[in-house]
Amino acid sequence: MTAFRRLGLGVIDQALSSLSNVLFLVAVARVSGVEEFGAVSFGYALFAFGLSVQRSSIGLLVSLSARRNLPPPALLALLWALVVVALGLALGATVGDGGSAAYYVVVAGCLVVYPQDILRYNAIAQRRAGHAVLSDAIWTSATVALVLASLAGVSMDTTTMVLVWVGAGCVALVAIALAEQVAVASSPRRWFADHADELRILGPDAVLASLAPLLLAATMAEFMTLGDVAAVRGAGTLLGPTAVLFAALPAVILPEMARILGDDRARLARVQAFVMGLLVVAWGGFLLLVPDDVGVHVLGETWTRSIAVLPYAVLELVMWALAAGPISLLSAYRRWRTLLLARVAYMAMVTCALAVTIASDSVVRVMIGMAVASAGNCLVLAIAARGLSRDHVAVGGAPDSSST
Repeated sequence: MTAFRRLGLGVIDQALSSLSNVLFLVAVARVSGVEEFGAVSFGYALFAFGLSVQRSSIGLLVSLSARRNLPPPALLALLWALVVVALGLALGATVGDGGSAAYYVVVAGCLVVYPQDILRYNAIAQRRAGHAVLSDAIWTSATVALVLASLAGVSMDTTTMVLVWVGAGCVALVAIALAEQVAVASSPRRWFADHADELRILGPDAVLASLAPLLLAATMAEFMTLGDVAAVRGAGTLLGPTAVLFAALPAVILPEMARILGDDRARLARVQAFVMGLLVVAWGGFLLLVPDDVGVHVLGETWTRSIAVLPYAVLELVMWALAAGPISLLSAYRRWRTLLLARVAYMAMVTCALAVTIASDSVVRVMIGMAVASAGNCLVLAIAARGLSRDHVAVGGAPDSSST
């Protein structure tokens, strides 16, 4: 399979994966009130946190191990899912679940989605992207059916809809496990031992990189309302189609970047950041022009609250799009410690932003604070990546032995 075809199938797979998540939240928003959607959104924030941590650590290493034919660490992903589910139960009891059973179904979905996601990463890295596309096509088809059912007026409560979504994820998991011929009883110890040194850095880095949205949702749920959580998650759902760009970075683009030597990595990273930022602005501008009656038809009662914070959500996402270039460059050279220091700085900025804005009881001010923190993060990463590019240009563009 050519590199061009691999990239094409990989992007299609990531598009299907992102589309299923976006359409799921759209379908839930259409049948839920603002408070109930806020509870589901809180559960989804935890679900997304755990998935992002996995993708930025285990998934990243699976992608970079493209030349090794090692068994995928599916059981390790399941163990991580159990940790996230336990955290979800604790948060539901303390911060609050809004009395929604759907919250717990979303959290339980981690047990299905996390192993499936690792198998997708492995299939793409081993140049079998067709298996990943088949798995996600099954899941996306079920999610599209849920949206069509809501449009057709089929009576379905939120909990039932979430159960169908998780059930479709089970089918997708079985499909890719059979296609990849995964040994269910395979031990994760060997894989973990092979990558222990890298995970000591990547693990904390992944947690810090993914913690901000969960911290934001938990803080608002505790000190504000689930309606505010719904507003922010609704804005994120509207911007969901751009998530395919971010998802394609570690699973699709990075394995190809890791095969390229010299300055091409820096050039690709710069172009990638520019294009991603431009597309986020274009999509955000389009959403702001959508009439309110159309928006309510798409997102239900949540539309009105979400559109008020959308400009600030767009600004924050643009900062992350621009930061994706430096992140991919530093990741391709395995500069994990540099990334970890940048994450620590970002979390410090997020904590300060929330401390200053949360008392205002204004979701708009909170989102402005998050956008400022993201801008600071982008600046720190750009400085680090510029220093890395200069170092490699000085030695003729060849990566040092510790980076490969």
